[in-house]
Amino acid sequence: MEKTTSILFDVQEDVMLVAEAIKSVLDLEVIIYDDQKTVVAATGGGSHAKVGDKVRGFIVSEVLKTSQPVYNYHPGMHDLCKPCSLWGQCPERADVSFPLLHQGVTVGVVSITAFSQEQETILRQKPIILSNYLRKMADLISNKISSKLLMEQYFSLSQMLEITIQSMHEGVLAVDKEGKCVELNNSGSKILGLTKELILGKVIHEILPSLRLKNVLTKQKGFKDEECWLEVNGKNVKVIGNATPLLHENSVVGAVYSFKDLEDVQRYAYHLTSENDASTFASIIGISEALHATIMRAKRIASSKSTVLILGESGTGKELFARSIHAESPRMKYAFRAINCAAIPEHLLESELFGYNEGAFTGAIKKGKPGKFEMTDGGTIFLDEIGDMPLHLQVKLLRVLQEQTVERIGGSDPIPIDVRIIAATNKNLEQMVQQGTFREDLYYRLHVIPLHIPPLRERQEDIPILMQYFVTHYAQIMDKQIRGFSKETERTLTEYNWPGNVRELQNVVEYAVHMVDASWIQPNHLPERLTRTSIPPHLDKNVILPLEQLEAEMISKALQKYGTSVEGKRMVAEALGINLATLYRKLQKINKNT
Repeated sequence: MEKTTSILFDVQEDVMLVAEAIKSVLDLEVIIYDDQKTVVAATGGGSHAKVGDKVRGFIVSEVLKTSQPVYNYHPGMHDLCKPCSLWGQCPERADVSFPLLHQGVTVGVVSITAFSQEQETILRQKPIILSNYLRKMADLISNKISSKLLMEQYFSLSQMLEITIQSMHEGVLAVDKEGKCVELNNSGSKILGLTKELILGKVIHEILPSLRLKNVLTKQKGFKDEECWLEVNGKNVKVIGNATPLLHENSVVGAVYSFKDLEDVQRYAYHLTSENDASTFASIIGISEALHATIMRAKRIASSKSTVLILGESGTGKELFARSIHAESPRMKYAFRAINCAAIPEHLLESELFGYNEGAFTGAIKKGKPGKFEMTDGGTIFLDEIGDMPLHLQVKLLRVLQEQTVERIGGSDPIPIDVRIIAATNKNLEQMVQQGTFREDLYYRLHVIPLHIPPLRERQEDIPILMQYFVTHYAQIMDKQIRGFSKETERTLTEYNWPGNVRELQNVVEYAVHMVDASWIQPNHLPERLTRTSIPPHLDKNVILPLEQLEAEMISKALQKYGTSVEGKRMVAEALGINLATLYRKLQKINKNT
């Protein structure tokens, strides 16, 4: 028998039962064909009708074609039977063939056949009753087909939903109306550290008592984005999740809880909200011994867990070093978050760093908010301008360093964290400790591994390299064909004192690229302050200059470093080893000569 795939063969058992039912009621032989004229069911009265056989079926073909019943009281003599080889000698005495419809389409034929005189009499005497009965049987088969298809769709959908739930990255936990677990997907099992077999059928609040699903079932009210500590087998798991009651006809039939590991959420949020900065030690440009020595020290401390205090003037690249240390540490796959303690208003800095609970202050988000320390768990937090942190926050930071916990504003429960702190400042913290503006205990906690970044004036051989790097960078951005700097421009930039260090040099080159319309940057393309304060003769070891000119150069450099205010001039005089009155006299003389 050939393999069959028609819709009637999908419900063959039901079709056979219908055929037997018709025979038992009418005492007539029944054959049911599909739309390919293949016998799907037969009650056995006719030896020519075997299940699986495909028949010539001229009358069956007509019913399939017209979707109308055919009453044949003269088998072998009917006009439709003329092509048949049994024309005039058919063993059947009479038959009625009725279309089987499903959703308006003819999917088969049911034939009632009389092989004896008694059966022929029944067919002839009750045609209307037979038609009504066959129509109902046809509807019954159609319903069976619908049920079969619906069940297949249900199982297909159920299987698809199961695959979908199991494939989700977030955990899914479902309970029935009594709180018994009916589903736990793979991600949920992994997050909780519980196998599906262990939890299925168990009352969930007995296994996870801190999970508020019992309230969801009783009060018919869910929750959204709620943080929760779940104690599982003696281990605390922090998750964030949503709970929804499942209702049917206004009655709770269960609840579903979808959740994620809070650490994963925080890492994801960090990647979404942070700039794409992949800084490494390879990003630090320069060839000077001072810079190379600093990089080597930074690399050695990268793998450590210890706190680092980066010291250096403004613009030396302290954050670049901090990011590079993080990128070469075991924490590189976790968050790096930079906070400028001087840039955030004091009343906001505490909530930004430590977070807050619901109702902690007016304007607080309803469900509270984690601080930067929590969101950086596992990673590195960079506290720039640490010298500007208010004293009351220094106390909280000290607790973080000592206990590795944070406490949100309005909260009393310490939250454990694993964060490496890298702090930075351009201020003299020792002096601030003596003045009482910086806590001594915090200073020594931060000063575990100090790292000093040399200023640009102490690594002059790096200036030409940085100049070329920046000019190439900005020329590409502005789509300009610039080859570099003229000799005079390069000398001016190399001899400048760079009080703003690398950041100032970068800004100067960006300015010059905007100003230039030629291939080479000339001195007139530089900001006026550089050309005004630069000393024309270059400092060559082989060139002997007059003492008066050298003195003017030293005074000029000192003024660039300390400024021209009264306090700045006092520091210049101190640095040059002269009194303030002498400095003013020399300045007056320099101004006369220029």
